[in-house]
Amino acid sequence: PGTLWLFSPASASDPQISAVRRRMLLVALLAAPVSGLLAYALADRATASLRRLSRRAAALDPRAGAAGFTAERSRITEVDELTSSIGQLLARYEEQAGRTAQALDTARSFSSAASHELRTPLMSMRTNLDVLSAHPDLSAAERAEVVQDLQDDHARLLELLTALRMLAQGDLVEVSAFGPLDLAELVDSAVAETGRRHPEVRVSTALPAELRIFGWDAGLRILLANLLGNAVAHGHLPGEPARISVRLRAEGGSAVLTVDDAGPGIAPADREAVFRRFHRGADSQGSGLGLTLVAQQVALHRGTVAAATPPGGTGSRFEVHLPLLVADAGAPQLPVRRDWISRNG
Repeated sequence: PGTLWLFSPASASDPQISAVRRRMLLVALLAAPVSGLLAYALADRATASLRRLSRRAAALDPRAGAAGFTAERSRITEVDELTSSIGQLLARYEEQAGRTAQALDTARSFSSAASHELRTPLMSMRTNLDVLSAHPDLSAAERAEVVQDLQDDHARLLELLTALRMLAQGDLVEVSAFGPLDLAELVDSAVAETGRRHPEVRVSTALPAELRIFGWDAGLRILLANLLGNAVAHGHLPGEPARISVRLRAEGGSAVLTVDDAGPGIAPADREAVFRRFHRGADSQGSGLGLTLVAQQVALHRGTVAAATPPGGTGSRFEVHLPLLVADAGAPQLPVRRDWISRNG
């Protein structure tokens, strides 16, 4: 067998290769800008929604808050999710800004109310101190009387500052401080504390084994302490010990707490006024905030409180209604406006 070798001259293929190269180069030169323009057009259309969202966010008036940012549907999932997230962020920022403004208003009101209400006892204390300083030869009885006045003024100052602090605390509390609580246990604890502080007071109770509500533990203790403290202070006639009756029951969807006393009672015309800030009776030596704290805490717990006359026809009755705990119910919203320390009435 033999071998056959075939050869062709390079001059036969070079023109064809050159033509292919020229065509490929021409196609590349034309395809590159066309594909770039096409990609730019597609990208411009795809990002148009983002650019509109960016312009709307940049033009947003800070004073308008979340209300000034309207959500527009773009039919692009990612852009719509981003729009929704910006709206939620603005809403949360607006809420926190409102809470900050309310906290500043509460602080200003606290200092204003404190300076106004503390002026009288401070001046009284200054007068008594001047008397002690200018008259070192006072008799023992007179000196004891002046010292007693100083102690009374000091107690009044302390009571007023404590009440104002509690009122401010209630105005600023968050819903995270609330949780399921046994109201019957809290009432029993408050009654026991009242008995320890005032052993001369006669207190009768009727409490269920358990009655659960959604509440703020510290706030409910403030409510009960001031409700019972008011009954101790005003629930008796001259020369007689205070007699208090505390009842707790479930009625419909509410826990009903009644505190009755054997005092002179409250005139019907004054039954709403007693819950106002700094309202004091003619013979009251208190801060004028005890029942205001009660009304504040009842409002925070979405309940009601009213003053009335007990079934016997004498004395005073305070009746508090608080919603019972509902299983599988979410945390209720607190009142939006809380201005108990700054309101005039």
